[in-house]
Amino acid sequence: MLESLLSLGLVVLFCIVGWAFGATTEALVRGGVGLVALGFAYGIPAAIVYHWLLYRSLSRCDRLPGRWWLHPTTLHDRVPSGDRRGVLAWGAIGGTGFIVIVIGIVLTSIGLWRMS
Repeated sequence: MLESLLSLGLVVLFCIVGWAFGATTEALVRGGVGLVALGFAYGIPAAIVYHWLLYRSLSRCDRLPGRWWLHPTTLHDRVPSGDRRGVLAWGAIGGTGFIVIVIGIVLTSIGLWRMS
């Protein structure tokens, strides 16, 4: 399953790069800003759900350290096996939101660079 998702991600990335080479400056800026908005629209709520589920899971089994929010990914090995799939899935969804935001910023930057 992971390999399929990675392959799909690479295909989408190559399609975006191919589109970027042939796109107009205005389309790059609009598309980039749209991707940033999309990434924020689902990435931020997914990150909130991830942190809430991680907190709930670790506090239930008394494995929640102080200042846990500073480095939450280091706590993944402490998540009980029954909760692991749900917590990590929301973390992965939030991570893809971050990747979409970065791709949008790159496309917007290329479009703005072409304008000058």
